[in-house]
Amino acid sequence: MPRPRLTILSLSLIHQDGRVLREIDAASQDYEVTVVGWGHLDHPRPHVTMRPVQRVILPTPKRALQVARMLGGRVTTRAFEAWYWAKPDHHQALQAVVDSRPHIIHANEIISLPIAIEAARRTGAKVLFDAHEYSPAHRANDWRWRLLAQPLYTYLIATYAPQAHLMTTVEAHIARRYEETFGLHVEVILNAPFYQALPFHPVDPEHIRLIHHGGAIRERRLEGMIEMMAHTEPRFSLDFMLLPDPGGRYLRELKERAQARAPGRIHFREPVAPHEIPQTINAYDIGLFLIPPVNFSYAMALPNKFFEFIMAGLAVAIGPSPAMAALVQRYENGIVAADFHPTTLAHQLNALEPDTIHTMKQRSLEAAKTLNAEREMQKLLTYYAQLLAA
Repeated sequence: MPRPRLTILSLSLIHQDGRVLREIDAASQDYEVTVVGWGHLDHPRPHVTMRPVQRVILPTPKRALQVARMLGGRVTTRAFEAWYWAKPDHHQALQAVVDSRPHIIHANEIISLPIAIEAARRTGAKVLFDAHEYSPAHRANDWRWRLLAQPLYTYLIATYAPQAHLMTTVEAHIARRYEETFGLHVEVILNAPFYQALPFHPVDPEHIRLIHHGGAIRERRLEGMIEMMAHTEPRFSLDFMLLPDPGGRYLRELKERAQARAPGRIHFREPVAPHEIPQTINAYDIGLFLIPPVNFSYAMALPNKFFEFIMAGLAVAIGPSPAMAALVQRYENGIVAADFHPTTLAHQLNALEPDTIHTMKQRSLEAAKTLNAEREMQKLLTYYAQLLAA
């Protein structure tokens, strides 16, 4: 019997998108999968075909027109539609999805959903929409984003999300926000990696190693973790493993600040592929993530890196971000600062005894047996089966 056809659509760099790569791995067990998006696969997989979309940067005059359309959407929503369909890569993606003749289209993030809905209209496919974060408040801390993009994303959610047959997100608070604001029922699939039985590494009391990995994104204010290190004891060191920002300016600033504030104790290493992260960071002791709640998505952050810390068997050190804090408190595998000030977390780190870190690391290894993609992706496969049955 031929496999059902499933198209995973994501206007992201596929080879760097851990959540999408996990979806591909899970779907390829039972489906003939076509992936439509930017970039490439991180490695070949049976039953998976990549149809890359060229990322198009519009020339300046057309970008100006796009800004006018975003502003015009406040007057007529037809301007939002004109903005969306003026992008050549959206048309490329639509054609690629239609050509894949899908039974199910899995659309990642709101920017891909109008493509999926239109492709479903042409093909009769069912649509699963994974919103990831809460897109109407994604960068609400930036007034320019609030002026231009927030009305657009609010329109896209209000217009297209109700047309999807099933909707998911990464975290329960975000799911409730979608329900309260838009009346949408949203399921939750956590950002956990696939299970790896990684070894336990004892703590060296004289050299306690912290790690933070992710993107060099200015809005995350990673300099706060550098400032924290300036107030920790010499036994602590921190490694950053960061994907550079476009042009690399922010990453250069971070390196300069690290040298000035904690010379010799903060290092920068090259990033690795998403599936290699838990094994790569397994030799560290503490996974660090201190992100100020500058917008709703950051306030309710429950990111890939948090679960990768746990999978790697690390203690976790975070600010009082509710979603992460709830799991740290449940599994007793880390510390939660009382506030987001760097010195607060520094003082709590300084108070840690090696035996306490030792115990937290062991608890993370145990928690990883529950917080993993095997469990989370089984939910996704169940949703696919429901859509096929419908």
